[in-house]
Amino acid sequence: MEYSAVVHRKLALLDKYLVQLQSQLENVNIEAFKNDWVLQRMAERVLQVMVEIVVDIAERIIAFKDAGPVATAAEAMEKLAELGVIKSAASYTNMVRFRNLIVHQYEEIDPAIVFDIAKNHLNAFRQFRDEIDLA
Repeated sequence: MEYSAVVHRKLALLDKYLVQLQSQLENVNIEAFKNDWVLQRMAERVLQVMVEIVVDIAERIIAFKDAGPVATAAEAMEKLAELGVIKSAASYTNMVRFRNLIVHQYEEIDPAIVFDIAKNHLNAFRQFRDEIDLA
């Protein structure tokens, strides 16, 4: 299915942020990350924006398919799965939960969790991009 140019621009922006985040953390270990508040805030913000991009794309596709609106970002992920745009909403709803944690419980963010996501779980963003590109 052909989506709007806005969706394609957002997918390109998602790729850009993935590359930038990986580049900034490439040679950083957990101890260095825990001791560098600038890296922590950068990673938190980039991950938050990447999730926002995923949610925005989901909401645009739902609107494009005239299948909305949805009340929450998690519902948007479920709706994409119902529509067959993505295989499963599970990893994407986890993204939304993480985004909610950063936004609403920002004073309690464990740097180890942010580091783990930034170093070991970025493939979920690539998977989303690939599923949308194939849709």
